[in-house]
Amino acid sequence: MGASKPFLSSREFAEQSGLPVSKVTKLLRDGSLKGQKQGRQWIIPADELDRLAAPLPEAPSPAAAQPTPAARRTRGYSVAEFSAMTYLTESGVLDWLKKGRLKGTQSENGDWRVDAANLDTPHMKHLVR
Repeated sequence: MGASKPFLSSREFAEQSGLPVSKVTKLLRDGSLKGQKQGRQWIIPADELDRLAAPLPEAPSPAAAQPTPAARRTRGYSVAEFSAMTYLTESGVLDWLKKGRLKGTQSENGDWRVDAANLDTPHMKHLVR
């Protein structure tokens, strides 16, 4: 049996968290995510994946670019739409839906619709663009 790694590269962290590598690097640079440079590569403690579910500091964003909370609750989004509205990749959104970290429904043909209310949850607010 293999033990889990105590540290992850930024690419490994991105794959496991569902975030783009560029967002992981940005979070490392601004101190929102703990990690250290080892040569030219970042190494991140594996337990930071668990901490990611806690809200990170929000970056200011224009209010006009985001739907109002009432509009969010009245509709759902495709995986691609939800990914474009957040820092999650499409595969990350699908992974979070399957793991239950996001709420959504799956149609008979296998397409997912992400509940709009996910955007208002504390663990997602820091991932909204």
